[in-house]
This record gives sequence, C-alpha cells and structure tokens, in this order.
Amino acid sequence: MGQLDNQPDNGENREQQAADLLQSMTESIEGIETLRHSLMTQFTQEIEQLQQEKAQLSEEIKTLHDQRQQHLTQPPALTSDIAPAFANQLQDLLSQQLQQLAQSSERLSIDQTVGNHQQTIQELVASLDNTLRTTFRTLQQDLNSYQSSMSQQLSQMYSLQEQAEVILETLVNRLKAEIPPPSSTFEPRSQIPPAAPNPLTLPAPDQDGSSPRSNQGEIVRSPAESPLPVVPPTQFQRRPQKQSTGKQWVGLVLVLLSLLAIAFENVFVNIIFNATAIVGFPVGAWLPSPYGGFWMPTLGNTLLILWSRMLVVVPLMAILSRGFYRGVWRDIQQVLRSRNWGLFGTLFCSGFFLFLSKVLLYWGLGIIAPGVAVIIFFIYPIVLLLLSDRFNRWSHFIPFAMVIAGFVLTTLPSGSGELSQFGVTLASGAAIAFALHLMLMQNLAKQLHPMPILLLNLAIVLIFSALGVMISFPASWGVVFAPSLSSNLVISGLVLGGVTLISYVCNTMGIARSGAASASVLGATLPILTALLAWILIQSRLTVPQVVGMVLVTLGVAALTIVRSCYPRSRGAGE
Repeated sequence: MGQLDNQPDNGENREQQAADLLQSMTESIEGIETLRHSLMTQFTQEIEQLQQEKAQLSEEIKTLHDQRQQHLTQPPALTSDIAPAFANQLQDLLSQQLQQLAQSSERLSIDQTVGNHQQTIQELVASLDNTLRTTFRTLQQDLNSYQSSMSQQLSQMYSLQEQAEVILETLVNRLKAEIPPPSSTFEPRSQIPPAAPNPLTLPAPDQDGSSPRSNQGEIVRSPAESPLPVVPPTQFQRRPQKQSTGKQWVGLVLVLLSLLAIAFENVFVNIIFNATAIVGFPVGAWLPSPYGGFWMPTLGNTLLILWSRMLVVVPLMAILSRGFYRGVWRDIQQVLRSRNWGLFGTLFCSGFFLFLSKVLLYWGLGIIAPGVAVIIFFIYPIVLLLLSDRFNRWSHFIPFAMVIAGFVLTTLPSGSGELSQFGVTLASGAAIAFALHLMLMQNLAKQLHPMPILLLNLAIVLIFSALGVMISFPASWGVVFAPSLSSNLVISGLVLGGVTLISYVCNTMGIARSGAASASVLGATLPILTALLAWILIQSRLTVPQVVGMVLVTLGVAALTIVRSCYPRSRGAGE
C-alpha cells in the first residue's frame, strides 16, 4: 500500500529523470556531432594531402618515362657522332702511312711496296674493327645498366603509388567505420537480464586495443564460472541483424553442448563425493561398481577439489585469453599499476564471492542430488533482482512467483526420503553469493574488459582455495582422504577443468552464431539438463513435486529473461 500512496511522487520523479535523461542524451549527441565534425575536417585535410602526394608521384613517373624514351633514342645519335670521328682519325692515319710509304717506295721494289701496303691495310682494318666492337660493346653494357636502373626506379614508383592508394583506401574505410552517417540510428545497449546469456564473442577487439566499458545497470558475468553465457560490454550496439537459419541452429547446438558440459560438471562433483553405479555412460562397462565416493563431502575436501580444478583452469585460460582479447595482459598491468584501491577492493570482493559460491555449490552437490542443487542455485536471478532494487513491475512479479513456487516445491519433504536442509542451505548460500558476485561485476565492467576481470577472478579463486586447503579445520570439516587416492584427485581436477574450458569455448562460439535472445531461453534449461543427465548416469530420480518445481524455476527464469530484455525497449518508447 505504501507504494500505491507514493505513485504521484514516483511519477514526478520519473518525469524529472526523463527530462534529465533527455538533456544528457542531447548533450551527448552534440558532443558526438562536434567530434564528428572535427574528425571529418582532420581526415579531409589528410585526404587532400595524400591526393597531392599522389599527383606529385604521377608527375615524377611521367618524367621518368620521358627520360627513358630519350635514353632509348640516344644510342643511334651517339653512333652517328662517333662514326665521323673514327673516319677522320682513320683518314689521318692512312694519310700518314701513305706518305711514309711514298718516301720509302723509291728504295723498295714495286712488289714489296704493294705487299707491305696490303698487310698494313689489313692490320689497320682489323685494329679498327676491334676498336669499334669494343666501343659498341661497352656502350651496350652501359645502356643495359641504365635501363635496369630505370626499371627498378619505375617499379619503386609504382610500389609507392600502390602503397599510397592502399593507405587512402584504409583511411576511407576507417572513416566509414568510425563516423556513422547522419541517417543511421544507434541505440544504447539494453540492460542484460540476470539470467540472460549474452555472447562473449572472442570479439575482435578494438583496433586501438581499447577496452570497452559497460553502461549503468548492466550485468556482466565471469564466462567460465557462470552457468549462463556472458556479453562483453560495448559502447554502443547496432540493432541485431537477421542471421541465417543454419548458422543459428549451429549456434544453438554449441550452446546446448556448453550447458551439457556444465551439467556434467555438477554430476561429476556428486560422483566424487558419493559412490554410485554409473550405468548410463559408455565407460560404465569397465568402471568399478560402485564408482566414486573418493572423499567425504566436507569443507576441506570441497576446497581441495576446487583447488585441483583451478590448477587446470587458470593456466589454460591465461594461455587462451590473448586469443579472446589481445589487450588482456596490458589491461591487467594497468590495473596493478593504477593503485586504485577502490578497484582493487571491488575485484577482491568479486573474486571472493565467486569463490564462496563455487565452494558452497560443490559442497551442496556432495550432499543433495545434482538436479535439486542446481534448481535451488537457480534462484540467483531473483536474488539479484531484489538486491538491485528493480522489482517494480507486475511483469517481474509473475516470474518471481514462479521461481519461488518452484523453490518451495523442490525443497518440500517427500515420502521417498527427507531432503537435507543443510544441503539446501548450502545451495541457497551459493545462489546469494553468486548474485553478490554479479552485482560487483556490474561496477567492474564499467572500467575493464570482461576478460581481464575473468582472469583476475580465477586467480583470486585459486588463491583462496589454496589458502583454504592449508587451513586446519575441525576433524569433521577438514581434508579427509587416503594418500592412495591422490591419482583420483589429479583425474578429478583434469576432468573438471577440461569440462569448464569446453563449456566456455562452446558457449562463446554458440552465442556468436545464434545470438543472445535465443541462447538466453536455452540457457534457462540448465536445471532440466542437470537432472536428466543425473538420471541417465547415476539413476538420480526426482520426486513429482521436485519435477514440477524444476519446470516452474526454468519457466520463471526464462520469463524473467524475456521481460528484462523487452523492458528497455518499452521504457525507451515512453512507458
């Protein structure tokens, strides 16, 4: 009733907020137009300068062509200049020889004179021939060398021209990509619903390596740790384009494989703590029956299993992270050097709540059935909705009521056996801790790319799990296992870490192809998939009320996803 009495005040506050939002949007548009005008002016000047350089290059190429033609036509003229000089020299030489022969003709007989003259003429002709051949051979070599040099210079000029054209084309493409046309419409990113999976598409990062930021109120989850997919925040998001049906189906199959990997992880944790007969799995024929039950479901053993899992996940994610986002290590170095204690505190708390949620969920999976534990854990969207103070619409009330009703039906005592209230408490605590983790992620996503946040959170989880293993707990809560089972600890860590990475990769690739809307609804089916896989592998059956509760929780989370995705549009339309 108090909310109904305050409706007029809320209306005035909404009108004031709408006016403030309109003014901020107007100022943002003016800033964008100013930036666009300045960029257009700068890029226009650069384009004009490149065009001038291109014109100069064209003139130089034309000049080199003319010079080449001149040099190609030069050899005949040079030959015509050299030939008269050789003829004059030969004439002078012959005249001197004839005079000498005339002087000596008186003392020699006519036969000797004729023979000497013939021999001398032959020698002179042979000498002249060798001289001309040598001269023309040298001239030909010089011409070939000059022609080769000209060809190299011309090829270099053509290469420079092509480079200038490529630079100009690249600049024009960047202008088209960075400066939207006046007629194009952009819409701010809609808020992401708590349970809605969105694509962490291993995006091509920005060309300048900058980290995108999130808007107010957006929820960004750690991809490898969240049971649902995640989107990396971007400054603006274009309206989604319609994708091909085949590509969407491939994406949905990949998202389904990701969810199956998460469901298998939950079931495998239950197998580690409880000895069961694996009858629905291909390796069940050669596995000992019953299989599992290596450790008691205690806090110390849970921390040990989580630690072995993180030893696999953290190094592999550190290797793969650069392929997802090239500036991940640069951003981490900037965070560590910034000495921003507020950011450090938020990162620390976010990683701690993620660690707490995983510990409580693993511990709960060892006490109660996997399907029941995941159903209870899936109340975290409702917890997040209540903590974020957005439970203010009738459309939110229906999904809220469905999830609460499903939670109550799942936790009701049944005739088949009383449900462990301690396990229910652990799963509920995991949901609350994960909701707090998501709230902190909202603030972190405004300053960092999701990939550095993910790596830092994983590192914090690894550190906390290692410290937890070293803490001395009471005997009933501590690490209790036989040294002969050390190999099982290694195998468990490898299986859990490998399944986590497979889930992350399939999730990323799937949402990039199918889109966030369809994958969001499919992601809400994780409780059903976990219960189905547990029934197939370890014959874990749910009671009828638990099945009804599971369906209600799944439908409620899916409905909340749809409502949260449609709410920004209705609000933008003036609702």
